[in-house]
Amino acid sequence: YDKLVKNKLCVTARGNFVTLHKVDGKLYFEIPAKYLNREMLLASTISEASDNNLCAIGYKPKPPMHIKFTKTDSTIFMREVNVTATCNENEGHMKTVMERSFMDPIIGSYKIYCYTNDSSAFLLDMTSLFTGNSERLAPISSGGGMVEITAVFNSAGSILDGIKAFDDNVTVKSYLSYSVSAKMMGMFIVKKNEPLTVKATRTLLLLPEEKMHPRVSDTRIGVFVTNTKQHISTDEDRIQIYTLANRWRVEPKDVEAYKRGELVEPVKPIVFYVDDAFPAMWKEPVRKAALRWNVAFEKIGLKNVIQVRDFPKDDPTFDPDNLKYSCIRYVPAAITNAMGPSWTDPRTGEIINASVIIFNDVVKLANQWRFLQTSPADPEVRKMKLGDDMLGECIRYVVSHEVGHCLSLMHNMAGSSAIPTDSLRSPAFTQKYGTTYSIMDYARNNYIAQPGDKERGVRLTPPELGIYDYFSIKWLYTPFLDMRTPEEEVPVLSAWISEKSGDPIYRYGKQQLDVHIDPSSMEEDLGDNAVKSAEYGVRNLKYVLEHLNEWVGKKDFDYSFRARMYNEVLYQYLRYVNHVLSNIGGIYLNERYASDKRPSYQPVPKERQKQALHFLLQEMKDLSWLNGEQFKEGFALSGNMSNLIEDELFESLMNCPFALNLCAERTKSNPYTEEEFMEDFSRFVWESTRKGKTLTETEKSWQIKFLTLVFGNAGVQKGLNEESMGALA
Repeated sequence: YDKLVKNKLCVTARGNFVTLHKVDGKLYFEIPAKYLNREMLLASTISEASDNNLCAIGYKPKPPMHIKFTKTDSTIFMREVNVTATCNENEGHMKTVMERSFMDPIIGSYKIYCYTNDSSAFLLDMTSLFTGNSERLAPISSGGGMVEITAVFNSAGSILDGIKAFDDNVTVKSYLSYSVSAKMMGMFIVKKNEPLTVKATRTLLLLPEEKMHPRVSDTRIGVFVTNTKQHISTDEDRIQIYTLANRWRVEPKDVEAYKRGELVEPVKPIVFYVDDAFPAMWKEPVRKAALRWNVAFEKIGLKNVIQVRDFPKDDPTFDPDNLKYSCIRYVPAAITNAMGPSWTDPRTGEIINASVIIFNDVVKLANQWRFLQTSPADPEVRKMKLGDDMLGECIRYVVSHEVGHCLSLMHNMAGSSAIPTDSLRSPAFTQKYGTTYSIMDYARNNYIAQPGDKERGVRLTPPELGIYDYFSIKWLYTPFLDMRTPEEEVPVLSAWISEKSGDPIYRYGKQQLDVHIDPSSMEEDLGDNAVKSAEYGVRNLKYVLEHLNEWVGKKDFDYSFRARMYNEVLYQYLRYVNHVLSNIGGIYLNERYASDKRPSYQPVPKERQKQALHFLLQEMKDLSWLNGEQFKEGFALSGNMSNLIEDELFESLMNCPFALNLCAERTKSNPYTEEEFMEDFSRFVWESTRKGKTLTETEKSWQIKFLTLVFGNAGVQKGLNEESMGALA
């Protein structure tokens, strides 16, 4: 030990938890024996990168490892703590059962290098864990998806950097190098064997022995949860499966004052540190966005729960990449996104760390949203660059949404669907509620508002927080000071949800990632009537295209802004179409308990499905406005988008029967059947023929496509070509 620590090249970081020694490219952990079997988290954060499109600064790409160290003879094992099962501790034999059946698996082994002189601690050579290709700590890894990344580790370009030690954690910084290749959709080569170097900060954090009081989750409310657990006991004649709600440890500092109904501060506030790399103008909107959530905590008797601080300049212990600090980070990348991930104590669901990652070009997205969705009603946004006040408003919305995720709130895609569409043109309603009952919805700006509505007082933006957001914070964070176990809380928490189950304002609509069955839980929609909302939305899109040259023509000398907005008009139109299309064969879905007033599922009424079909068919009659003829001289050569969209829409309608059959099967009376749908569709396609009218080219195209798809779906397309289809038509 003396030979190691007295080496002139040895750099030591000494703390009250673990002491680190770095010498000659090697890293030694000095672990006091008293920390054997203590539970810890080991996590990796990206501190620097040569390509921030692949590695976002401040991001933790993998969940923390939940570990502990055990000793057998002269070997120290690193084990992953198994918290997949719990038992009734009053049943004494269950402890033995748990030890036998749910042991902690070994994920690493280390020979003891030496002991300290008083034998109170042992040293381990941990170099390979922090400079090698550890998959669980890797800042980048090979993976699929739209962009398939292959990362080959380069050990020659990987080396230790700085070390720090504190009261309950240590950090190790390493440079890690890779050779990276990337393909888009499995075909287009984006990168090929390009070098990538990442500086990663790894934190080993000691978990508290006194665990947070956990809260059992409920599928009827949108909060993030721990991994599935099982409870083994004789309480029920089965193994009980459950999850815990992820949440911060928010406990009142003055319990007696809290019981008297006074506003009290928490024992430990939730502190977010704001990146000093943010553009100066962004910082105040970012700060206000996070503090906005304090209003929700005040409604449950807690004040100053969330605090926002700048990166400290005079604190040598501060490290934004340490697991101890939750930060709002800025990433100067051309990515139109933001995110709010969090990391938890797997034992209880306690949130240990959360980060808001803001990519630079999220302001580009905010600019597009405001321009596209509100310019017909708001002359102030009819320009290429938003003013600081308006941009700040957009940043506050984005950041408050992501802070909501950091508080454990999931997306609630039903937040806006409870609002009557026409209420979004009401000054009184929108000033009070904005565009949605939850900012965790993907409800953006008020695209329902029409020219002149702003002057009447109609609000064009989402609320600061929605009614559902207040309810979620109440459910998740209200302290139950007189209840000793999570099980005691369940009846009260469940009753809160059941009491609101008849009110659509408090409904949780899950995000549908692959197939959209429920038309009331859609991304980017507004209002309770998709057809009426789409009619307003399409009217506004036409208004934008009609006036775009007038608004920005002279300043947009290279047509780049108009080209971008034209593309956004097309995407927005397709969103409106999909909102309406999902009603055909749609089924409203709800998580339901026995005491709830809301059914677990409810088919979309027949008249609403027919209304949706009628709207889409009428839209197909004239999509020429989507071609943007007034911009052609400044745009790159391209075909008519109306033809492409018409083809996609036509095919989507022909693919409705599967959903229609499922919906009709679940409809108790007067279902909208596949046969009736096809009759309505066919009547539209052949209307002019039946009336003896000369067909337009568009109508000929419909008939050819109709026959092509009918024959194709019937499996008799072989031998038929477009010419023969045309002859039949």
